[in-house]
Amino acid sequence: MATGINFTSDLPRIYDIVQNTMMRANKDIIIGSLKEFFSEDSYYHYVKDEWGFAKTPDHTDLPDGAGLNDDLTTRLYIGERDRYDVIYYPAVLVSSGSWSSVPIGLQRNKYVVQYKSINYIDGYGNNTIVQTPDYYLLAGAWEGSISIEVNARGLRARDDLVELISIHLMDLRWDEYFKSGVAIKPAEISIGAPSETEDYNEKLYKQTISVSIRSEWRREIPVTDVLEAINICVDIGNLSKDPPEFASNLTINTKVDLMDNLSEIE
Repeated sequence: MATGINFTSDLPRIYDIVQNTMMRANKDIIIGSLKEFFSEDSYYHYVKDEWGFAKTPDHTDLPDGAGLNDDLTTRLYIGERDRYDVIYYPAVLVSSGSWSSVPIGLQRNKYVVQYKSINYIDGYGNNTIVQTPDYYLLAGAWEGSISIEVNARGLRARDDLVELISIHLMDLRWDEYFKSGVAIKPAEISIGAPSETEDYNEKLYKQTISVSIRSEWRREIPVTDVLEAINICVDIGNLSKDPPEFASNLTINTKVDLMDNLSEIE
């Protein structure tokens, strides 16, 4: 499993950080996966606009069934928080919890050297694979939590979304998350107690899903100051004997032209 770095900062490149799937990466991966998941649904249909945000247009003069069989509007908001210019329900809000470092070894793999294989082929067709040092590996793990809050105007919508998101995380997309570097602990997906509040003189029904996650960080420091001498030895046989004994996989071809024959006659 591996996930790269997409920071706008230069520091990951300067310090050879090739993976750091922690707070921001986990949120982005889960939000993106939930958007893709609900875009397949007809009722809780997620639609994005031309900028990649949830499509929440003015519903004036839109039909009551807008978004059911078309992409006129999203029927579900999914994101890290509400858009500043609109309040849209039902809404799925993803946020990060606390995180802690969990070493995978006492030395964080500090003295592990990764090698690369180079295949050398000589003029006789013999090939030799030589292992050369490529980079030093340092790695560790993160463990933390992601909270997914479901807000809806109706009890049925809230309950449906909580159940769909839970099975999405625990089974339907678990392998995809794992391949992306987000290991969701199936035994540690918990659903909080439902609640309700008043919002603009209407009921707002809420429930939160807490997800425990294990992910990794990784540095690959190139080996630039290590010189390794590589000796390639070819066994061609025993030349001290008369006639010489050559190795079975070695063929020597002798070419004699006309001028060589004339010189021998002289």
